[in-house]
Amino acid sequence: MRAPFVLLSCLLLAGCWQSTGSLFGDAKPVQPFRAGKLVGSNSEKPAEIARSVLTIGKDGSYRLAYTDKEYLGDAMVLRFLALPGLPANIYVFEAVSDDACKPGQTCHPMTAKSERDYGLVRVTKTGAEVFNPDCAKSGAVAKLPGVKADDYGSCTFGNRASLEKALLDLAKQGWKTSVTYRYE
Repeated sequence: MRAPFVLLSCLLLAGCWQSTGSLFGDAKPVQPFRAGKLVGSNSEKPAEIARSVLTIGKDGSYRLAYTDKEYLGDAMVLRFLALPGLPANIYVFEAVSDDACKPGQTCHPMTAKSERDYGLVRVTKTGAEVFNPDCAKSGAVAKLPGVKADDYGSCTFGNRASLEKALLDLAKQGWKTSVTYRYE
């Protein structure tokens, strides 16, 4: 089971931007958030919340581990990247599922080739707002070099240059909050 909100909301809110393996492998992550307990909510269903703990790794990445009984063991590793040209307090996120193995499920531990999801995150006074972009097959993003669009609103990026261009263009659009996280 993939962790809720950042990853699951890609599917619920019409799509994702993704890659096989990291397209930012050599980029140094930034740490715009402090470690702590979080409450997350999906903008489509704000009454439905999930609790989690955010920790910071030695390599500068974060781990968001869910603490609610329903999602216990589900986690994701996050990297936040400062892309030149983005507005202040907005960063690229790269998320990869790193769930605990549960009885009766096939385990897929995080590897260098694991699927990554991308979008934008905005720092707020109380936490963060996440913008998970979708990808229309006929849209401009789907026509970028190295991008494959599917029928479900997801785009798979094959190169960093196209992803960076798409993220910078996305930041110029009106902000659409997909998920909100606030510190407890």
